[in-house]
Amino acid sequence: MEKKYKEMKLLADDITCTSCAGDMEIILRDTAGIVDAAVNYREDTITVRYDPEIIDRKKVYVAVRKLGTIKKILSES
Repeated sequence: MEKKYKEMKLLADDITCTSCAGDMEIILRDTAGIVDAAVNYREDTITVRYDPEIIDRKKVYVAVRKLGTIKKILSES
C-alpha cells in the first residue's frame, strides 16, 4: 500500500543565503513525520512533504515557523 503524503508550500520572509536554506532543509527533514523539505532562497519559499499519520499540518507549520518568519501558506495538497 502506497503512503499518502501531504505537501505544504509557504512563503517566508527572511531566508538570507543559500547556506541558511540548506540548514533549514536539514532541520526540517530531521523532524519526525517530515519526509522531504525544499527551501528556495531566491523565491523565499519552503515546501514540505509530510506523513499525516505521524505529524499534523499544525505541527508542520510550527516546525517551519520556528525557523523564521512565515508570511502565509501558499498551497496545500
